[in-house]
Amino acid sequence: MLISAIRTLIIYLLVILSIRIMGKRQISELRPSELVVALLISDLAIVPMQDTGTPLLYGILPIFLLVALELLLSGIMLKFPAVERLISGNPVTVIRHGNLDVQALKKLRMSVDDLMEALRLQNIFKLSEVDYALAETNGHITVYPAPAAKPVTCGDLNACQPDAGMPALVISDSVFCPWGLELCGQDQKTVYDILKKKKLSEKQVFLMTLSAGGQFFILTDEGKQLSGEVKL
Repeated sequence: MLISAIRTLIIYLLVILSIRIMGKRQISELRPSELVVALLISDLAIVPMQDTGTPLLYGILPIFLLVALELLLSGIMLKFPAVERLISGNPVTVIRHGNLDVQALKKLRMSVDDLMEALRLQNIFKLSEVDYALAETNGHITVYPAPAAKPVTCGDLNACQPDAGMPALVISDSVFCPWGLELCGQDQKTVYDILKKKKLSEKQVFLMTLSAGGQFFILTDEGKQLSGEVKL
């Protein structure tokens, strides 16, 4: 029983590592080759977990080989776009100037119900609101709205505010987030200076965000919210 548990743990960690190496795509965004590798890895991982008589190496080596082949194929597709088009295909226009391309839908084997559902998920309920709609190679429907259906932006109204940068998570559950500090271009000293002014310690902060322009938001472990801006 212990051996089976250890083998399961090893395979579990190996599969996580394999998926991590191949990238961070969501299941719906996988290329055909990536989906095939994911399915094969799941099948290969089951064998050494269920059959303790099978050497663990017989499960590990095929998984590493599949990951290596996928990385090699990804490199080839980056260098030779024709190979990527051959494997993944090209985006297909399904709506053009509000007109539905029935032949394109038949080619994709996509029903009108499927298309309308994809549009509704993007808050679009009329074909007239769509200038172009493309079925991407991963199956996602990308919509370019018609001019009359485009939302008004602050740029259209000439009311743009100075950009202070995107708020980045710098403290999560009282622990510093290095990637967040790097994203906003700040360091721990800057965060400590802000906390000092608010008479808080790192351990009292449940969540803190900071932007490149110095705008911060703090949620303490007691639920108190603090916000403001500092000169950096």
